[in-house]
Amino acid sequence: MIQIIAGEKGSGKTKKLINFVNDTAVSGKGIDVVLATTDRYRQEIKPEVRFIDVTEEGVNNFDRLIGFIKGLLCGNYDIEYVFIDGVHKMLATEIGSSIMADFFMALDSIGEKSMVKFVLTVSCAVEKLPEFVKKYL
Repeated sequence: MIQIIAGEKGSGKTKKLINFVNDTAVSGKGIDVVLATTDRYRQEIKPEVRFIDVTEEGVNNFDRLIGFIKGLLCGNYDIEYVFIDGVHKMLATEIGSSIMADFFMALDSIGEKSMVKFVLTVSCAVEKLPEFVKKYL
């Protein structure tokens, strides 16, 4: 399952994500993981949640991000949620690109196989989202 939090830059997507993360940390059954491109809000995330700044791990393109996610899930079968803040930055591409479309397809497949829920922030107005993203709103 994939869920999208979309909006223009500065519209409060990360704050919504932080609230969602902290709510699931209290009520969830499994482990929650946050993937971000900065650690500036690490302190706002409950300590039960695993926070990873992917730039420290060299994640900067499609193959590395998908590989990193698969590695997390292979090493930890009780992950319930993976939150991804700023997926376009991690993939170094625009939201409407074919790379992004391939990423969503791959992530959907991973989620189905592993029963993990993915929540992503996307910096784009809802009305401007490509169709392959809109279905996850």
